Amino acid sequence: MIAMAAVDLTIVQPPNGAVFAQGETQVRMTGQVGELPAELAGVALYYRWYSSLFPSQEDRYSINATALGDPAVPFDAPLGVGTHVITLAASDQQGETESAQNATRHGGVTGGPQGETQRVIHLVRATLLSPQPNTTLNRSSNTLELDAEAPLHWWRTKPGTTDVYELNPDYHEINRIRYRWRFAPTPADGRPAADLVPSVEALLRPPGPASRVRYPGPLPSGLGTGNYTLTLRVEDKNDPGVGHEASRAVVLA
Repeated sequence: MIAMAAVDLTIVQPPNGAVFAQGETQVRMTGQVGELPAELAGVALYYRWYSSLFPSQEDRYSINATALGDPAVPFDAPLGVGTHVITLAASDQQGETESAQNATRHGGVTGGPQGETQRVIHLVRATLLSPQPNTTLNRSSNTLELDAEAPLHWWRTKPGTTDVYELNPDYHEINRIRYRWRFAPTPADGRPAADLVPSVEALLRPPGPASRVRYPGPLPSGLGTGNYTLTLRVEDKNDPGVGHEASRAVVLA
């Protein structure tokens, strides 16, 4: 039996708790390898970055499709909106297939959701999916479609079903993403403005891709009619001053 040698790893970037709120689509990641055990002299090691929100599939689980030879070389990871648990792992196998995992004899991992190596980051990005520009919205409608991009695992399939969705408790235990829809009159002529900040439970999963949320209505009372600017603000619920916005014109009736 071959003894496994552990690889000591540290995540240098991004720092734990970092919030990215400029609409980023990539986050720079760098790691560090500690002193290697003597038995790893001459053994090739391969490094991979992981995110809890990565859309994994069979034989592909890491963010970087090609394993890295040195985690200290900056890797710009494409990440979606949401709260991510980041992990860095080392292995003596280059691939991610089941056979490669079974053949692994030496490796290491750091990061994760808790403990001294915890690495949880928050990417705040607003993407308005609906309504389309210049759509007329009925202020009292209970069937509005205010849709926004959501973190990949905001929803899960309800246990025991294949097509019934519910909030994913594992994700929402760490989630710091909050949605705010703001209505401001255009021009600013004295008509009322208002913010709509629904609870997580008030948002629905619309048909289509899982990474969406929908507020179905009604709009805040007291809003006027006519031209308004609708702004979606996705913010850090622990620090609402940190957020990212996207806007479009709508008409209220």
